Amino acid sequence: MFLIPFSNVGASSVVDDILMLQPDVSQEQLMADVESIVSNTGMTENEVLDQIYSELKNNQEKGMTEQAALQKKGNSTFGGSGGTVSVGSSTKGNFYYTPSETAYLDHGHVGLYYASTTIVESVPSDGVRQISTTARKVDSSGAVVKSVSTSTTNRNNAANWAYSQIGQSYSYNFATNRLTGHDGAKNCSKLIWSAYKLHGNLDLDVDGGLGVYPRDVRDAPGTVLVRNI
Repeated sequence: MFLIPFSNVGASSVVDDILMLQPDVSQEQLMADVESIVSNTGMTENEVLDQIYSELKNNQEKGMTEQAALQKKGNSTFGGSGGTVSVGSSTKGNFYYTPSETAYLDHGHVGLYYASTTIVESVPSDGVRQISTTARKVDSSGAVVKSVSTSTTNRNNAANWAYSQIGQSYSYNFATNRLTGHDGAKNCSKLIWSAYKLHGNLDLDVDGGLGVYPRDVRDAPGTVLVRNI
């Protein structure tokens, strides 16, 4: 069990702040991930914790800005379900982004087109699932469809790999999900990031931090706007 010593007051405070931003991740899981990063990178424990917290706060601030813009338009955001507008069809290998709240946190949400009318995505209620584009409804404000600038082969293989993950459980860990295994439990951004990392060696993460969040995928270099939803 990896617990912060009471004598390390600074680290303990940062751990508490991180867990407040990721309430469904246990301290034991967080610290196990931190220790693994320390071993593999040479960073100190405090450096890892500070970076995790900084990325979470940055994502939170982006979410607050996004929410404020939506509220001005009279819109709200949704997580695994909800909304009034279907994402619509698109090309295999494209992905959609929508503002959303998942597990009480505003991380946004992404899903990958496995076929023109089929989405593969990971949501808390089901884990990795497939859903038709007609059934997958989102809030129209702020939702977009984007393509990834790579070969058709990479796009098809990435989508096929994501489809092969259907049935895997959901992970609430965004903060260090770049460094966890590609197989097993995963959240929505990890699913797409892993798909293109494995098939094309592409890094769909705008800042290359310890965690890849849905807005990181949306804003990643090599992604191109197809349309607003």
